[in-house]
Amino acid sequence: MNLGDRFKSVTCVSPDSNKSNEIKIEGLNSGLKPSYDAVFVTHYHGDHIGLYNQILDGIPIYVGEISSHIYTILQNRLLRAKIITEDDVKLIDKFVTFKIPEKITIKDMVITPIQVDHSAFDAHMFLIECDGKKLLHTGDFRTHGQRGKAVIPALEKFVGPVDCLICEGTTLSRKREQPMTEFELQKKAEQIFKENKYSFVMCSSTNIDRIAAIHKAALSTGRLFVCDEYQKEILMYVDSISKSSLYKFQGKVLSYADNILELMKKKGFVMLVRANWGSKEVMNHFTEGIFIYSQWEGYLDKDFKEYKYLQDFVPKDYIYLHTSGHADFESIKHVCQVVSPKLLIPIHGEKPEIFKEMRTRKLCNQTNK
Repeated sequence: MNLGDRFKSVTCVSPDSNKSNEIKIEGLNSGLKPSYDAVFVTHYHGDHIGLYNQILDGIPIYVGEISSHIYTILQNRLLRAKIITEDDVKLIDKFVTFKIPEKITIKDMVITPIQVDHSAFDAHMFLIECDGKKLLHTGDFRTHGQRGKAVIPALEKFVGPVDCLICEGTTLSRKREQPMTEFELQKKAEQIFKENKYSFVMCSSTNIDRIAAIHKAALSTGRLFVCDEYQKEILMYVDSISKSSLYKFQGKVLSYADNILELMKKKGFVMLVRANWGSKEVMNHFTEGIFIYSQWEGYLDKDFKEYKYLQDFVPKDYIYLHTSGHADFESIKHVCQVVSPKLLIPIHGEKPEIFKEMRTRKLCNQTNK
């Protein structure tokens, strides 16, 4: 039995959440009888975990412990907004969680989660070993974030050459350039906050590294750091489980309330906002404030009709300050060089053919299609 047949026992699901109705896999999220042994989730972003509530009963879903907790906070917020149901939230309790450096055995397969840098705080690659073969699933990753320098050494130490590499290529269809690091973004934010007393920032509520950079920039310029209660709950949780000074938010985060308006006016502030009426109400108090957009700019394209609420919310004169949560060309190439796969399977990208540029004897030992 070849590696592809054996890999069916463990499925890594990365659906496009906007096309969820098109994804039906018999025995996984369709039919009456489960025929899969497990589902592994690389991280808590919706396009990777969003169909968890469709997985058939009896199939365990493996998720990083931190990912599971952050996702629970997010889902509880959606429950309060009546976007999802209580049953959806209860299903999260059935997740099987893991910590680094645990190895997980599924029948005759051994799965090793490898923590990586991404715009999700608890993201993983999966090394899958069976019958003397090795397969590496990268999930989403990058090397230019706060913990990015550890990615390549981890692959060199714990993985080495593999038989098959399943690799993300999100940025390969975009302009090829060296991405800004999160530290460089922090320094740019500091300059903006020095020059502007009132700043509103829109970024993903679960992009912890981005928020940490914005938070540090705000404090270094003497600005208050303000957010809503939901955001604060996430930050307090991260503070409680992290030993790094970068993620220490306790006592340094104000949750917004009307009684701090005068303090905000006096001291100046950096406030995290999202596209809702609550944020808009605060912004109306500070019409002289600036707006920083720190997410993928493509969401603001009118072709993305599902993001019209975002397009209507973001001011036309926004400041763009963002860096990708995904690996650039050189980082992907470096990963390929380290693991030297015999077979390469591109995922999570619009131009998989660009992987052909990396296909040399050093990267892949046979022709891949």
